[in-house]
Amino acid sequence: MDQCTINSLFSNITVNNDQAAFRAFYDHFFVTLLRFSYTLTHSREVAEEITNDVFMHCWQKRQSLGHIKNPQVYLFVVAKNKAIDYLRKQAISKQVYFPEEEKVNIAFDSDPEQLMISAEMIRKMEFTIQQLPPKCKMVFTLIKQNGMKYKEVAEVMNLSVKTVENQLAIAMKRLTTTVNFTFGNTRKTVK
Repeated sequence: MDQCTINSLFSNITVNNDQAAFRAFYDHFFVTLLRFSYTLTHSREVAEEITNDVFMHCWQKRQSLGHIKNPQVYLFVVAKNKAIDYLRKQAISKQVYFPEEEKVNIAFDSDPEQLMISAEMIRKMEFTIQQLPPKCKMVFTLIKQNGMKYKEVAEVMNLSVKTVENQLAIAMKRLTTTVNFTFGNTRKTVK
């Protein structure tokens, strides 16, 4: 869905109280927002709750959101704030939960190049991504997994575009140095 279509849907929601437009908007962003919330909370249940809360917030406040120029950025900012609130409450109550091996089973689009990557390489990549510093990991996730632009990520995270570029460069450098990008018999030797 392109930005013009997203803006049109959002306008129909905020101006016309259009439930069908809201459903299309929800369907388009739900999985993306769920992935983002999960990277912050490391809990599928909490991520689902936050994601649903974000959409409920948008529907309840729809008449006051007509001024929003980029609905996607707005969704991510609200999700980030809700995740931070949740984590703060957990820290205050001293009941912080850190799951060891919780996985989110969401289908990711794959192309032929990704199919060539071995399961071992995928495990190495996932491990490396999980080991990134929080800000670096969030930048990588938003850009590489959610397809957001640098400027949008900068708005969501309240950073400069240059900082976003630097954080992504750090993530990519760690990935390329940690993961050996060679494929079985595809290596050619030059004599």
